[in-house]
Amino acid sequence: MMHAVLLLAMAVPAAPVQTVFDDAVEIAPGQVRTLAIPVRSAPLRVACSWAVRRGAPARLVLLPAEEVDAWVQHKPHMLLAASGLGRSGSLSFVARAPSELVLVLETGSGAREMTHLRLLVRLMDPSIPFPVRPRPAERRRGEILVWGSLCLFAVAAGLSAARIRRNFRRRAHWTI
Repeated sequence: MMHAVLLLAMAVPAAPVQTVFDDAVEIAPGQVRTLAIPVRSAPLRVACSWAVRRGAPARLVLLPAEEVDAWVQHKPHMLLAASGLGRSGSLSFVARAPSELVLVLETGSGAREMTHLRLLVRLMDPSIPFPVRPRPAERRRGEILVWGSLCLFAVAAGLSAARIRRNFRRRAHWTI
């Protein structure tokens, strides 16, 4: 039986989302930061999101690795995806073939101080919608959960108190 469970667990496919980068990033004024994104299988969606914590607005640019030098030198180049300049946002691109991509983070031209932002880069199945729309919490379900937990705790505490009381009565000859 245990072997069947282990075989079944191993047969489950890998998670459809792979996190490539999830960390804070600092960008100096007038500088850019780059992140290599290896796409080993295709098709895959490259999904990026960021939020500026402090500093100037930023933008993301996704390029093939071969085009980075042309982009830096302001020569003609091929952009795969680019976001607008902002305090937060997201970027998505579906890679149809395995390739080496580079994500470039840059700040606005008027940046005078370090920009601190949180960057999340994931590779995911293209059939998963991006950006994922969060569902708002349902107040009624939350109330049921809270009151149900409270009632369960009260019943458990009441039964425990009754059992302790019964045990103390049975052993009236105990001395403390």
